[in-house]
Amino acid sequence: MSNSATGIGRVANGTSNKIHRYGAIDNSTVLAVNGGSRHHRPPTATDTITAADEEGVEHHQHNHHQKEEMPSERTQQQQQLEKRSTLRLCEKIGYGLGHVYNDLCAGVWFSYTLLFMQGALGMPAAEAGAMVMVGQVGDAIATPIVGMLTDRYGTKRQWHIFGTFIVFLTFPMIFSLCPWCTVAPHWWEIVYFAAVILGFQFGWPIVQVTHLAMIPELSRTQKDRSDLTAIRYSISIISNVVVYLVTWAVLRNRSTTDNQIGPGDAYRFRDISLILTLAGVSMSVLFNFSLTFSGYEQRRNTALQHNIIQRPGATSEEADPERESLLRPSAAAAAAAAAGSSSNGPEAVLLRKPKKNFFKSPLLYQNALLYVFSRLFMTTSLVYMPLWLDEQAHHQQDGPPTEDQVNVEHLATVPLVSFLASFVASLLLKYTNRFLSNSLVYFIGSLISISVCMWIALTAADASFSTLALFVIAGLFGAGSSITMVSSLCITADMIGKHAEQSGIIYSAVTFADKLVTGVVVVIIESVKCEDRTECPEYYQGVLSYGCGLAAILGCVTLATLLCTKAATRTRNR
Repeated sequence: MSNSATGIGRVANGTSNKIHRYGAIDNSTVLAVNGGSRHHRPPTATDTITAADEEGVEHHQHNHHQKEEMPSERTQQQQQLEKRSTLRLCEKIGYGLGHVYNDLCAGVWFSYTLLFMQGALGMPAAEAGAMVMVGQVGDAIATPIVGMLTDRYGTKRQWHIFGTFIVFLTFPMIFSLCPWCTVAPHWWEIVYFAAVILGFQFGWPIVQVTHLAMIPELSRTQKDRSDLTAIRYSISIISNVVVYLVTWAVLRNRSTTDNQIGPGDAYRFRDISLILTLAGVSMSVLFNFSLTFSGYEQRRNTALQHNIIQRPGATSEEADPERESLLRPSAAAAAAAAAGSSSNGPEAVLLRKPKKNFFKSPLLYQNALLYVFSRLFMTTSLVYMPLWLDEQAHHQQDGPPTEDQVNVEHLATVPLVSFLASFVASLLLKYTNRFLSNSLVYFIGSLISISVCMWIALTAADASFSTLALFVIAGLFGAGSSITMVSSLCITADMIGKHAEQSGIIYSAVTFADKLVTGVVVVIIESVKCEDRTECPEYYQGVLSYGCGLAAILGCVTLATLLCTKAATRTRNR
């Protein structure tokens, strides 16, 4: 084996000298892996250490002891750097615009798809529900596929543009009249909308996953990641508010006194989708301009360089145990031979870190559950709050009209207050990460969520809520969902860390679990509902109190297991 190593050394250097582990040859020195000091050829039986060599060894040992005393100070400096931002405010806002179109589409999809298909198109309730479920299942299946494709081929920016184009083509078609449906068989309408919805649900996760995966690529510090996540969610809240305002502006012009949606309102839903498409595409264009001005390609390449290991001998300033373990003598010599290095000194050889297998780590599944429960709380409250308000109005219909009576306007104003509270909470989160950890912030959000659920659960069924109480409840729901959502995404981004090239598959796995679980829960809630409203008059009150409360409690339990896993990992790595 020594002969083969010597042979490689002759080829690499053109001499009979042999390459040592750190790239040194006989009678030469090379910079140490941790920089600063120089390693010398180890003494043999035929060599003697000169006075200069002894002085060099002592100098190396002195530096080594100094470096052993430095880790705590270096760690403190690193923690201080993590609290600084490397992105300008306009760059952060520009990043947030990249998901506006998705948020606008999602707001209409969850709030008005069933209403449009049943009211405007006259589609049976079972078929309309099946269309929504086809979309959710298609979205869940497409998400991990999209994650793998975006990590392996092209850049996140290219995939984002492609996904936006697909959504641009399919979203307005969902809220338009089916072509040839008046003369074609009934099955044509089902096939048409199923195909359009599946196309939409393929383009939507492309934009979602790539936009999330850009956070580790654009960010340099924990402050960057927290700010980008908070701004992304804040703009999402604004987008949902815009959906309500546009819908209110379009529907308020109805000349009929009928309070129900009918076939004559089909073109109004088409107008809503076209207005939101124009706004969403405009924001996507501004987002791409923002990426250009913020130097996205340079930041992306720098993030990927964290997974490149440089062979010692260049500018490394501190030892990297993982790097040293990967620098095998045979690999170094072979790389030097391929590069044709000379005997004047060591050459830099780049070796790529192996990808971290997150799927073997329980942290991935715990982070996924953390995100799932935060999304489940938010989605359940979003979907069932209007139904709960309608339930409250049904209880009060026999009594005399009062100023605080629940009416149709509350179906728009109460969810709007919830979204505004979410927006304010997400803005405040930008400043809490300076003195509170993401885990503690998630726990605080869970406490808020549990408290509002207990308020509803402890209220008597025949008791009515005042307008002020409804607004406070909506605000607590919005704040709790916003805090848990943003903090769970921050925890996931911290887990990814410098493995930016794997961020796509990580976020796709997390969002896959969210969409699948949320769809199943909604189906279960609807399947156990009483057929006659009088048999369970407080059904949706129980959904908001016990259903949302259970999601918040499970989120706290998952957070506790996540912290235990992190503590055990740190103890094991010591």
